[in-house]
Amino acid sequence: MKLLEKPPKKIAINLTPLIDVLFILIIFFTVSSTFLEQPGIELKLPEAESSQSHTAQKVIVYVDNNENIFLNDDPVELDNVAEAVEALISAQTDKSVVLHADEEVPHGIIIRIMDLLRKRGIYKIIISTSKPFPNAS
Repeated sequence: MKLLEKPPKKIAINLTPLIDVLFILIIFFTVSSTFLEQPGIELKLPEAESSQSHTAQKVIVYVDNNENIFLNDDPVELDNVAEAVEALISAQTDKSVVLHADEEVPHGIIIRIMDLLRKRGIYKIIISTSKPFPNAS
């Protein structure tokens, strides 16, 4: 008696579902990752070991190394900073202002801005710093 021999089946792995899952994961992580909006003003923030991150504020005052002052990317004069900030901050419940100043900016300009803001009743001023890079020793 002769038995029928079945030819061995070729084993094939279908990679299509694996590729589909991979693309879905890439899309998920791309969409769900947070993107921080970086200002067009180049600043070198002073470093501080005790720096803490803060949530994005709507009122940000930038002072670059040429002593140019910007309010949310719009140039503003030193004497008009307080009025412009007050106009923006009036609709907010949290009356805070973030101050990004280049480390080369003279201390007197920062104090002048803070004094102008305090005269307008804005006492919560957050001064931005960056954490120093760890030493590679």
